[in-house]
Amino acid sequence: MNRSGKGVEEQKAEGVKEKNSPEVDGTLQKLLSGQDIFDTVETRRGVFTMKFPRPRVLRQIQVLLAQRFEGVDLGKLPEKQVRNFEIYATLDVVVVKAPQWWDDLESSEDCPDDKLIVDLYRRYLRFYNRVQSEMSGGDQGPEEGPAEGSPGGEEETVGHGSLSGLTHGHPVPGSPGG
Repeated sequence: MNRSGKGVEEQKAEGVKEKNSPEVDGTLQKLLSGQDIFDTVETRRGVFTMKFPRPRVLRQIQVLLAQRFEGVDLGKLPEKQVRNFEIYATLDVVVVKAPQWWDDLESSEDCPDDKLIVDLYRRYLRFYNRVQSEMSGGDQGPEEGPAEGSPGGEEETVGHGSLSGLTHGHPVPGSPGG
């Protein structure tokens, strides 16, 4: 029986093909079959490997944020600070291999190098958008930036150590606009 409560035989009777249709080939098929997709980036501080987050992992990031904000009046925090915490929580989850000094940190929030955090998060967003584009059959190449209006398309708002403007666009529950 599948998730919709139908038996496998009923699905076949409704015309579900046994072979993968074009909609689930390639990148999507890898993810659906349980394979992970990774991106390794070299930075001035070492080599980092990031894992593409499935929706369940994105939810884990939101749960991590909720735990960090427990008992905090988010209305009193600047929106920029809330976004920074989303960046830290995301990096804490998606960075799966890093230099030892990074692994020794309790959280990416403890990294004093804002430029590294910004660089890692931008590269993560590019990776995320590239995988999403591959799944949708888009022709956005790995060297191209994200499409206008997509996560990461607001790079020009980041600068001078500020992490603002770099989030997925998933609002944090209880935050302004969330």
